[in-house]
Amino acid sequence: MFLENCATVSQGVILSRIQTLPGPDAKSIPLYTMKEFNESLGLSYHGRTEKLQEIHVLKEKIEDLPVAKEGMVLINLTAHKAVLVRSEHTGKIITSNFVIISPKSNLNPLYFEWFFNEHPDCHKQLRIAIQGSIVSALSIQMLRSIQLKLPSLKEQELMGNIYRLTYDKKRLTNERLQLEEQLTNYLLLRFLKEEPN
Repeated sequence: MFLENCATVSQGVILSRIQTLPGPDAKSIPLYTMKEFNESLGLSYHGRTEKLQEIHVLKEKIEDLPVAKEGMVLINLTAHKAVLVRSEHTGKIITSNFVIISPKSNLNPLYFEWFFNEHPDCHKQLRIAIQGSIVSALSIQMLRSIQLKLPSLKEQELMGNIYRLTYDKKRLTNERLQLEEQLTNYLLLRFLKEEPN
């Protein structure tokens, strides 16, 4: 089944089209950026410091903006990764470097995240789609035509939950290793300071 048959596929907004100057008719709204995306993947964000974390938008335009909601899956067009929107990221404006997947009732969002990120068939479709292009960015039309394998909703939910638990375990293990490394460095530095000359 094609993705467009089991989800609404749309693109985030181009900021230059909606951004305005601060004023009484404008409201400040936070942006969903690569920082939030990488946090959702369990990665620390080492990219350049993003200066634009929120923008001012005319109040009358806010209702029409693509805003992050729970249950949505976002795909980064250049990283070729998908993440489920986390609750702490809801309400942020989704920019044009993300495609928004809003699953219909026959697609579990966690299952889709797993399928897009891990399934060999999906990887093959993505490779074919960007073959020969100079920039390896995905197109929204290509994403709509991804063919999915859809087991029953109950099986999708089970698979999605297994994926999430495995992923959470990996993320927590990495966090623990980073904390152990920080502790070791702290103790070694402290030892060095206390060492008599």
